[in-house]
Amino acid sequence: MAVRTRKTDTENGFTLMEVLIAIAILAIVLSTVYESFVMTRKAIGKTEASIEELRGVRAAYSRMMQDVSMAFLVKDNDRTFFKGTDESSEGYPNDSIDFTAYSNRIRNKDAKESDQAEVGYYMKRGNEGGSVLMKRIKRRIDENPGYGGDSFEITEDIVGLNFRYLDNDAWVDSWDSTVNKNIPQAVEITIIVKDSSGTERTFKSIAEIPLGKKSGG
Repeated sequence: MAVRTRKTDTENGFTLMEVLIAIAILAIVLSTVYESFVMTRKAIGKTEASIEELRGVRAAYSRMMQDVSMAFLVKDNDRTFFKGTDESSEGYPNDSIDFTAYSNRIRNKDAKESDQAEVGYYMKRGNEGGSVLMKRIKRRIDENPGYGGDSFEITEDIVGLNFRYLDNDAWVDSWDSTVNKNIPQAVEITIIVKDSSGTERTFKSIAEIPLGKKSGG
C-alpha cells in the first residue's frame, strides 16, 4: 500500500508575507539606485557647466589680452587714446577700459578700414541682477574717441571686472592718456564670476603692452 505524503505550504511556493517582503526590499534597492543615478547626473551637469564657464572666461581673456597688447598712442593725435576708469557697483569692481589698438581684422578687402580701431570693454548689468561682459569696437578712428561703434556680449555671469595699470613699475587703478601722455606698460585684468550655485571664482592675468613706455620715457 502506497503511502501518500502531504506537501506543506512552504513546499508549494512563497507565502504572501515573503512576497511582500521581497517587493519591499526590491523597492528600496531601486530607490537607492535611482537616487544615485540622479545625483550622478547632477554632478555631471555641474561639471559640464563649470567647463563651459571656463571656456567663456578663457575666450574673454584671450580677446582682451590680445586687444590690450596691441594698444597704441600717437603723440599729438587726439584721435588715439587710452582711458581706464576705476568704479564699483553692488560691492564689486565695475571698471571699464577704452583705447586705440592695432587689432582691427579687415574682412573685406574693399572696406575703407585699416588695422587701427577703437576697442572697449565694460560690464552691462541687467534689471534682475545678471551681468555680462561687453566689447565695443569702432573700426574707424574718428574725431569722437570713446563713442560709437558696435557692442556685443563676450561672456555671462560676470559680477566683477577690474583693471590695473603698470606705470613706472607701480600699479595704478585708473588711466587717462591725456594726463599720463602715454599708455601703460601692462594691464592687470581681473574677472569675478558667479555660477548658478552662487559660487564665486576670480580669474586674474596680465597683458603686456609692447608699445607702452614709462611716463617721461
